[in-house]
Amino acid sequence: MVQGLTERNKNRTRRELAEAASRLFLERGYSSTTVQDIVSAVDISPRTFFRYFPCKEDVVTAIASLSMDDSIDHLAEHEPAEPIGQVLRAMMTASLSRVYEDPVAARAFQMMLRDTPTLRGRWLEEQRRNRDRLAEALEPWFAPDSPRLVRQLVAGAALLAVDEVMSCWAADAASSDLLGMLDEAFDLLENSLFDGVSSNKGR
Repeated sequence: MVQGLTERNKNRTRRELAEAASRLFLERGYSSTTVQDIVSAVDISPRTFFRYFPCKEDVVTAIASLSMDDSIDHLAEHEPAEPIGQVLRAMMTASLSRVYEDPVAARAFQMMLRDTPTLRGRWLEEQRRNRDRLAEALEPWFAPDSPRLVRQLVAGAALLAVDEVMSCWAADAASSDLLGMLDEAFDLLENSLFDGVSSNKGR
């Protein structure tokens, strides 16, 4: 469905707020960053901020949601005849490749999530919603009679793998091969789960 101009403007503002907040959290720390700091960086009013986010920590859930938006858009480049493990690997590789644009910031963001329980909790809540969104987006890769639980498990396993890879990579400053770690994780998933699901390939 084609988005209208108003919806695109809302999405752009939401993304700008999330990106500005992320930068400020890393520069100043989560506790030291105020809503006023965030809105000043984007040149909007606090009132506008609260139209998009009920509170400051909700900006972090937006970062996870926007990342999933991009990942689901990537699915449009693939056909249901492709093996689901291969599609998910390509989708997550495209997502994590952006980490190489600024690995220092990416590591710092992961450490911030780890060390700030409120943010970590909200991030995990959003990941559950992202699991549901991804499971729905993957429906064409499954047979029509495939149980919803199977789609949920496949989507959840893929997101958990990415989350664990990012956490392990961020915790090891000497590690640089993030995509290599992702490949290892997806090798395990394809051997133990993805190859066994009832897919729609070849139909």
